[in-house]
Amino acid sequence: MTLGKCLWDGCTRHAVKAATGACRAHHALLREARCEKCQGPLASRQELESRLCRPCTIIRAA
Repeated sequence: MTLGKCLWDGCTRHAVKAATGACRAHHALLREARCEKCQGPLASRQELESRLCRPCTIIRAA
């Protein structure tokens, strides 16, 4: 089952996970990635690039 193109910039593979919109290789990167601050899981490409999960990013901005 494919869900369309992977949402990561420059990737031409098909997405296999509806929650992340990522292909198998990029989903594996997200699965193993952890937030630098709280060690929680990262859920998107933006979180992976900043190395902070969404709650920690919100706290940091406040």
